[in-house]
Amino acid sequence: MRFNLEQLRAFSLSVERGSFSAAAREMGKAQSAVSTAISNLELDLGLELFDRSRREPTLTEEGKALLPQAKALLEQAQLFEGRADSMAAGEEGRLTLAVEESLIGDVLEEMLVRFEQAFPQLELELLNPARRDIIRLVQEGRVDIGVLISVMEAGEGYYIKPLRQMAIVAVAGTNHPLSGQMLPSFAELGNHRQLRLTSRSGQIVASEQLSSRAWKVESQYFLMDLVKRGLGWAWVPEHMARPWLDDGSMTLLRFEGRGDVVHMPVDLIISPKYKEGTAGQWLYKELAELEFLV
Repeated sequence: MRFNLEQLRAFSLSVERGSFSAAAREMGKAQSAVSTAISNLELDLGLELFDRSRREPTLTEEGKALLPQAKALLEQAQLFEGRADSMAAGEEGRLTLAVEESLIGDVLEEMLVRFEQAFPQLELELLNPARRDIIRLVQEGRVDIGVLISVMEAGEGYYIKPLRQMAIVAVAGTNHPLSGQMLPSFAELGNHRQLRLTSRSGQIVASEQLSSRAWKVESQYFLMDLVKRGLGWAWVPEHMARPWLDDGSMTLLRFEGRGDVVHMPVDLIISPKYKEGTAGQWLYKELAELEFLV
C-alpha cells in the first residue's frame, strides 16, 4: 500500500479543521508532523493534494476528488476496529434472530432500540417466520435464536430456554354472530369458522384447532384484519388485539364459568451451531422481561 491511515487522517482533518495546525492540535501532534505526513502522502500518490501558494493550503482538484474516498477508508477502518474490539470482549460478530409475528409490536421494537445502543457494531438479521418455520430454520442452522410460542414438544436440533407466558384470547369482529354472547364452553366455537395461523410447510398445531371449518393464514396481522371483517373467530395475543378491542372493532369472546384468557408459554430456542456471546445473553434477559409476558 502506498499510504497509511495516519496520512489519510492528517489529510482529512486538515480539510475539516481548515489548517494543518488545527489538524495537528486535533491529533495531538506537532504541525510539522502533520505537514510531513501529508507531503509523504502526496509523494506516495504522485499527486498534489493541496495548493500551498496561498497563506492557508487549499485543496487541489485532485485533493477534492480523493477526499471522499479518504473519509470512506477512515470510516471503514473505524468500523473494523470497533467490530474487532467488540468480538475480543465476547460479542458475536453477527446474529440472526427469528421472532414469531405474535410477539412483534412496539414493546419488542423498543427493546431492539436498546439492543442497538448496547451493541452498535453487531450485524443483526431479523426474520419473522411462522412458528413451525422458526423451528425448521433453527434446526438447519439458518437462524441462531428463535423466539416463539412454545409448541409443547421436545425437538432435536435446538436448545430451549423458557421465557414467561403470553396471554391469548378468543376474539371475533363486532358483526360476528358470536359477539356479545356468553358462550357455554369452548366447544361452542367449533360451530363457527376459525381463522388460524399456518406455516409455509402447512404444518399446524392440531390442539389449537377447535373448528372443523377453518381458514389458514400465514400472517398474524392479516388474520386479525379478517377477524375484524367478520370472516371468523381466532385465538390471538391479547397485547396485539388490545387496540381493536378498545376501539370496538373486535370483541373479546367470553365463556360461562371460566376465564377468558389462556396463557401460553413462550420459548427461546437456540441453534447448537450458535456460539452464545454477550449479545445473546443480553437478548435472553431482555426478552424474558417484555412487559406483555407474565
